[in-house]
Amino acid sequence: MSEDRSTKKVVRLMQRVTVAGPGGSETVRAKIDTGADRTTVDRGLAARLNLPPTGAKVTIKASAAGRMVERPLVDADVTLAGKTFKLKVGVADRSQMRYSVIIGRDILRSGDFLIDPARKRKKA
Repeated sequence: MSEDRSTKKVVRLMQRVTVAGPGGSETVRAKIDTGADRTTVDRGLAARLNLPPTGAKVTIKASAAGRMVERPLVDADVTLAGKTFKLKVGVADRSQMRYSVIIGRDILRSGDFLIDPARKRKKA
């Protein structure tokens, strides 16, 4: 039996998301990355929103670094296409990157999204 696609939200590869924590919330540009296990936010964004550290760290293979790196985890609320996820996200210096947030499979795994790589950004 196939799933009803009409209940899924279609998202682009580059999408606006809202990240929230005790220090407030910000809507920023994010990249949908089906190859990333975990959602990651920029260190500066985590600091501005006062995202609470969990005390835990995660070791990942960073594609940009080409090696294993350790990243701290923080608690955050991430809203993608109208659905909010409360989860532990990795923190990395993304200040030189185009996108402040990487949306990983921890969010995409919910099954509520279809990724359309051809979908264009809505014009204002």
